[in-house]
Amino acid sequence: MHATLNESLQELAKGCRILHAEGHADLTLGHLALRDPDGRGAWIKRSGISLGEVRSDADFMLIDWQGEPLAGCGQRHKEWPIHIEIFRARPDVLVCGHSHPHYATLFSALDVPLVAVTNEAAYLRGKPGRFDATTGLIDTPELGRQLARSLGSAFTVLMQNHGITYVGRSIAECVLMGLFLERACRSQLILMSTGLPYRSTPEEALEGKSEQILDARLMANFWAFHQRNLDAMPDSRLG
Repeated sequence: MHATLNESLQELAKGCRILHAEGHADLTLGHLALRDPDGRGAWIKRSGISLGEVRSDADFMLIDWQGEPLAGCGQRHKEWPIHIEIFRARPDVLVCGHSHPHYATLFSALDVPLVAVTNEAAYLRGKPGRFDATTGLIDTPELGRQLARSLGSAFTVLMQNHGITYVGRSIAECVLMGLFLERACRSQLILMSTGLPYRSTPEEALEGKSEQILDARLMANFWAFHQRNLDAMPDSRLG
């Protein structure tokens, strides 16, 4: 394993732990995957451990474009088609994540649009897609392709009664998209629960603002912040 891949997987492991610490923990469910730099498929978190228990490159396994293991140890997640089919459909995507954060999963059951009541919704790269072909596992290539179509050119997708999927052109962007979507859903659910009228940023005002507001410098600052928080946490809070 060459150094650059090893470094990427070490950063991906941090991304898993950040997701766990920020509300994406769900027993041993949830996974991040990195597009293999040599084009062989995807490096995916192994099954059987939580996002918070991912510690190093040894916690990822390489699967090919048909989902067959090529390297690494452990069991493969049943929902491997999420990552493979999104990587097939989106050449711009380097990293793909899937998890079941509480508020975004609740929001996925609502037939209402997500609107920008807070900055987090404005940071998303376009309006989240909606996937409702099944509420079960995405465990076949066809379901993976349907999910990829629901994602479209966006960077997040709400999966009805299931969870969310999010992607990025970097590890930082992917993880932050997952965090922003959960927080945006939480904010809107809280406002809706008051029964009071509320206002959001108009859609026309949001066009182009994501790239403008969440530029490379701000994203790097946010990513560094989450890594500092992670480093300050005792292991007992992560596993």
